[in-house]
Amino acid sequence: MPVGLENILSCIDQEAVKESVNIINEAKTRADNILAKAYEFAKKESELIIKNAEKKVDLISKRAETKAFLQERELNLKSKHEMVCFIIDEAKKVLYNLPDEEYFSLIFKLCKKYFKPSKCKMIFSAADLNRITNTIREKILKLADDVGTKIEISDKTRNIDGGFILSYGDVEENCSFESLIESNFDLLCDKINEILFS
Repeated sequence: MPVGLENILSCIDQEAVKESVNIINEAKTRADNILAKAYEFAKKESELIIKNAEKKVDLISKRAETKAFLQERELNLKSKHEMVCFIIDEAKKVLYNLPDEEYFSLIFKLCKKYFKPSKCKMIFSAADLNRITNTIREKILKLADDVGTKIEISDKTRNIDGGFILSYGDVEENCSFESLIESNFDLLCDKINEILFS
């Protein structure tokens, strides 16, 4: 091979080697840049994912705390309500089983409160009607007379546990213990709650 051609081929070879080294270096630099960008992107994405996950965990935790608080409050209110109802039921039993003197003393107080200046029939339960003595009857008539009520104690009875019903013709006023307790239930609950939980 002529020396000139050999020199040319050697130059071309050196240029090719140089060019290939440059291409490899450039490719490596590009690959490094791509990897660096991919790493930064992945880092930002993972930070965002972690931040979002932390927010979700915080939200779930707050919801769980709120739910637990509401459940505890509901159970607390339920147990208080059950206790109040139990006390009211026990109070009813005491009322129904009072000795005659105390029982009718309570009936007289109800008479004073509910008698109106009008004509009416007073209706008791069968059990109460049987224990009304002449003295009790006279006291009821006197209380009625004091407020201008023309009263007749009825021989007919009603299925009530205690107290009485006042019948003004078509209109009746239910003064049975059950009805009075029911109509004043919220007030009774407030009073019992005040005594028990204040």
